[in-house]
Amino acid sequence: MTVMLSGRGCDRMLLLLAVGIVLMPAATSAQERARPPAPAAGMLAGAPVVDGQAIVPITLESALDAADRANIDVITARLAVRTARANLRSADTAPNPVLSLNAVQLRPGTVGTLPVQQLSDNVVRVDLPLERGGKRRARVGAAQAGIDAAEGDLGDARRQMRVAVSNAYFTLKAAEQRLSALTAIASAYDQAIGIARKQQRAGALSEGDLVRQQVEGLRARTDASQAITDRQDAQLALASLIGQEANAAALATTGDWPTSYASSPLAASALAARRPDVLAANARVQAARRNLDGAHALRHPDITVGAQFESAPRELGVGDSVGFGVSIPLPLRNRYNGEVDAAGVALIQAEAQARRALAVATAEIETARRVAAEAAARRQLVEGTQLPAARRAADIANFAYGRGAMTLLEVLDARRSLQAVELSAIDARTAEAQAIARLRSVETTGNNE
Repeated sequence: MTVMLSGRGCDRMLLLLAVGIVLMPAATSAQERARPPAPAAGMLAGAPVVDGQAIVPITLESALDAADRANIDVITARLAVRTARANLRSADTAPNPVLSLNAVQLRPGTVGTLPVQQLSDNVVRVDLPLERGGKRRARVGAAQAGIDAAEGDLGDARRQMRVAVSNAYFTLKAAEQRLSALTAIASAYDQAIGIARKQQRAGALSEGDLVRQQVEGLRARTDASQAITDRQDAQLALASLIGQEANAAALATTGDWPTSYASSPLAASALAARRPDVLAANARVQAARRNLDGAHALRHPDITVGAQFESAPRELGVGDSVGFGVSIPLPLRNRYNGEVDAAGVALIQAEAQARRALAVATAEIETARRVAAEAAARRQLVEGTQLPAARRAADIANFAYGRGAMTLLEVLDARRSLQAVELSAIDARTAEAQAIARLRSVETTGNNE
């Protein structure tokens, strides 16, 4: 069947097509528009494109693995663990013996007249310090606690690295989707303005309506240009965390948004006590206690035992002889009160830091759980209620305008509302994904996880 339209009816249909292109950048069939809208806007789908350079798609797990190998903070924490283990080997070592060689009672006047061995009284002596009071035990205990603290720091560095990479990854994903959406909108405006110009020349569209669409098109182009900059910033931020600065411009995310995470059933305080930063703080308390033990041990003087062999000419002594000796410092002036007081203060500070770490960790877990629940509720509200309503309003405006029941300004206002809600949906997904990553991070337990 062929339907004949009058000139004015044809003009109205062409203008309706122009507005429809702006309202629906992603073309859908009549049957698809009749179905309930999917949670994600169709115009926001699509992978990012980097002109002139091959895209490097990367999953979140791949980004985390790369950061684990390349992140400076994690590398520094690993080196700190190695240093702490070296300190343990150093602490678990007894003092070295001291060898001394002495020549006494030298007679310069006999040089050249007597054999060398008869020129002086020669003494070979070995002294061995013996530690008392548990100094070595205290050193070893402090060093072992230092290893535990360093391993806790490594676990905490990895925990913070993971949440930083996750945030950067989801920021890039959001930037990609915003760019895809805004680019589609700008392209749709270009097509709509082209049709509107033909309508204006034919007298079916006022110049004012054409100018309004041109202004909206310029605004859309500006938004798309800013979205390109935002994506580039997000690419560089992620690349700097995973050691891929040279490939920053080609990085692109892949996979879906996370929408669920099984939080630990444990209470926040019980979970916080097992966090790596809290374990590190507790290990520093143990190190401070061992250091205090070591300070008290200084009040037990070390004994030095020695043995010597002396060879002297008959005219200088009794010939060859051996001797033994013991030396011990007298603690008359220095009772090491300063060292003991300083170690005691350090212990108090370490205990305070441990209490603070536990309180902060508990608060972080409770806050992260609440934020994750709120973010999930907001995302569900936007996708389940606001986005379908905005699409429905845009469809109604499009339909009404096609029949002369609505002005172009009202149609453009409906389009702006739909665009704002679709961008809000991206923000809601980003906020939920980052909240899940944060919750995962604050609930991390154990060292070096």
